[in-house]
Amino acid sequence: MDPVEDEVVALYDEGGRPAGSAPRSVMRAQNLRHAATGVVVRDPWGRVYVHRRTQTKDVYPAHWDFTAGGVLLADEDPLEGARRELAEELGVTSELEPLGEADYADAHTTYNAFRYLTTWDGPITPQASEVAYGAWLSTERLLERLADPDIAFMPDTVALFADWLRERASHRSEPVEGWDSVSTVVEDRWLDRVPNYPDAAARLTHETRLMPRLAPLLPLEVPVPILLEEEPLRVRHQLVVGKPATERALTADDGRRMGEFLRALHDMPVSIYVESGIPDRVAARSELLATLDRLLHRVLPLTPAELHDPGRELLRRIALATPTTLIHGDLGAHHVLVRDDRLVGVIDWSDARVADPALDLGWALYATPEPFAAAAATAYGVTDDELSRALDWHRLGPWYDVLWGQAGGGPEFVGSGLAGIAARLTT
Repeated sequence: MDPVEDEVVALYDEGGRPAGSAPRSVMRAQNLRHAATGVVVRDPWGRVYVHRRTQTKDVYPAHWDFTAGGVLLADEDPLEGARRELAEELGVTSELEPLGEADYADAHTTYNAFRYLTTWDGPITPQASEVAYGAWLSTERLLERLADPDIAFMPDTVALFADWLRERASHRSEPVEGWDSVSTVVEDRWLDRVPNYPDAAARLTHETRLMPRLAPLLPLEVPVPILLEEEPLRVRHQLVVGKPATERALTADDGRRMGEFLRALHDMPVSIYVESGIPDRVAARSELLATLDRLLHRVLPLTPAELHDPGRELLRRIALATPTTLIHGDLGAHHVLVRDDRLVGVIDWSDARVADPALDLGWALYATPEPFAAAAATAYGVTDDELSRALDWHRLGPWYDVLWGQAGGGPEFVGSGLAGIAARLTT
């Protein structure tokens, strides 16, 4: 007899209590009420491990499943049984969170279910006799598979866990549209972003390559996105906890932290970012010159005549060749996070590139309170030339608002951008 068929398993009564035991083969032949465990395995980004059962399984062979588990042995504690099955099937040994008990019955099996959840940040090592194939799926994609009548899932898993899965998938904020992507908070733990246009898709992909290498080397928290889905593209990262900074509330200590952060970023070895796909020095400069040409012909004519000469001179200075390094590329209060009245993180790295480091200094030195700016400059070790270039980048900021307004952002962006140009060119 097959050793598995000869296993002595626990029988349970309708009240969910142990009620004797029987060989597995007898339990299956008579469809006796027993007990079984099921564990949903998620990774740190919320994906669920989905696998196909082997053809040799005694019930529902070759069906898809999104839990790991099995029948409780005689006198076996449910939690210990769940741990045993999870380790045997997938090589997963993380702690289990109870999801409660439930009942299931059909023509093939009748049992009291002990349900669990776990998060695993390690390799999956499937048991060859149990698992034919497996992959990680987001809850949304998994629900799509469950709704497909051509894909056979374990009916007991669907009955016992589908409601939980739907509840998880529905726990999402309203989407927020940004310049490059649409963002959604998922389960209060992750942030999903989808691109607004093809170039933005490339930028998000570059982030998934850059940030895992960059994050451990920076003194502030930053997002580390993964490619969650390719078609359509969606990236996800764990939330960096905090609120966007309020410039007037930033302190000298915050400035010191920002200066140290930018120094570390701008001193980053080329090996960290060279293969990430972000625009290199040549590509970034080509893009800059093209943008400056648009600013010259689309934005400058909208300004008062007395600003044409200083505006044209600003564009000329920005176009000059400068030292380059890895930069954030869009540093401002909306991308700086504060928690417990302390600057803790920098988000949104889709504009990261190899370009003039003074671009990152513009906001930190010229749009913040003096104690913050002074501390940032000291911690960074800013030079006179960097101070001058940073001021030019600060003056250029509103020009981009006008371009965005012209591209579909709306007349309010055009108006506020033109007001900002006038204010910064005359001070």
